[in-house]
This record gives sequence, C-alpha cells and structure tokens, in this order.
Amino acid sequence: MKKLFPVLLVSLLILAPDSLYARDFKGVNFPETAIINGTTCKLMGVGIRKKLIINVYLGALYLEKPTKNAAEVIANDQVKQVVMHFLYKEVTAEQIVEAFNEGFRNNSPEKAAALKAQIDRFNSFFTRPMKSGERLMVTYIPGRGTEVSIRGTTAGLIEGKNFMEVVFSTWFGPKPPSGGLKEGMLGE
Repeated sequence: MKKLFPVLLVSLLILAPDSLYARDFKGVNFPETAIINGTTCKLMGVGIRKKLIINVYLGALYLEKPTKNAAEVIANDQVKQVVMHFLYKEVTAEQIVEAFNEGFRNNSPEKAAALKAQIDRFNSFFTRPMKSGERLMVTYIPGRGTEVSIRGTTAGLIEGKNFMEVVFSTWFGPKPPSGGLKEGMLGE
C-alpha cells in the first residue's frame, strides 16, 4: 500500500480539474479557472491597486477566450469577470464611486457621457463600504449584460455591450487606476 500511495496521489493531481489549483497573490488565493454562467473562464492574472502607498485591492481577470491584449479584453463580446478582493481596512462607497467615475472620465469620456443613466445606476449599487477580505465582482455575460456582485450577493445588472466596454476600460484603458493593476491582471 505504501508504494501505491504516491501513484494514487499523482494520478489525483493529474486528473483534478483546474479549478482546484489556485494562484496565490499576497496570501489571497484565486482559482485558475472559474465557471461563470456555465462557461469555463481562465484566470489571466492578478494585479494590485495602489493609492499612493496603500494597497487598496487585488484585481483578478477571468476570460472565456484568453488574451493579454487590453483592447481585446475591452472589445471582445465574451464572458469575462473582474474580481476585486479588498485589502485595505475600509473603502467607503463614496470612494468606490469616485474611483469608477475617474476611470470613466479618463478612459472613455464620450461613451460615458452617452451612458450617464447606466453609470448612475451602476454607482447606486455601492451603498456600504468594502472591508478587508470582501469581494466585489463585475461580470459580463454576452446578450445579458454586466452584473455586479458585492460580498456574494447580486447588486444589479446593466444591459448592453456598450456599458461593459466603458466599465472594463476603467481597468484596461489607456489610464488604469495603477499600472501594476492592469499589467498584473493581463498576466504580464
């Protein structure tokens, strides 16, 4: 039996689904794959959002069709998700809204102006602070829209590919919140 145990262990590891494996970043685990609306998506990478010297959150990018091209991440009509795992002790709802609004202004001002009603609705989802260890997820499902989940609870859905492009441009546009966040999430 002692000789059989190593063979069984190796066999289990080889046959185990990818979702059992995780990438550890700053002590936080992110599975290598995620099933999103029935679609298997691959973890592209994890980056860190810094504000001055403060580590605010870790951002993880999951894509149905892997790419390291930021423009493709924004434009592709595929299942995709950004997981924001908060590190800082408390980020207020107002700070979250301001950060997204700054991203909209910096990365897609014309589109954002045309989608003001959708952006206002998106911002209304943030009513409480995010504390260290809590997660916010922004998920796009083609034909359905962009869903926001806060602490594991769905806050709401905004329809349309145009809105998804504006939201994902906040991380992957020309002026991301911090360079290390964008590069890390793209797996660079």
